[in-house]
Amino acid sequence: MTLEEVAIHHKVNPNSLNTKDDALKIGIKSVKELVQIMEQRQVDRETINDIKRLGLFFQDVTQTTS
Repeated sequence: MTLEEVAIHHKVNPNSLNTKDDALKIGIKSVKELVQIMEQRQVDRETINDIKRLGLFFQDVTQTTS
């Protein structure tokens, strides 16, 4: 699949998905929003922490040099 096809498939604006790094940034933003929603709904802490850890993984990947 091309990045454009991935964007369309996942209902993301294709103009905001120009590189794989953009995909990671979208993932990070989505995880942060999801954590906020989960905290408001008082989802169990362990699940929230697991989702946060996933977001941190994405963030670390975007900051790598190679």
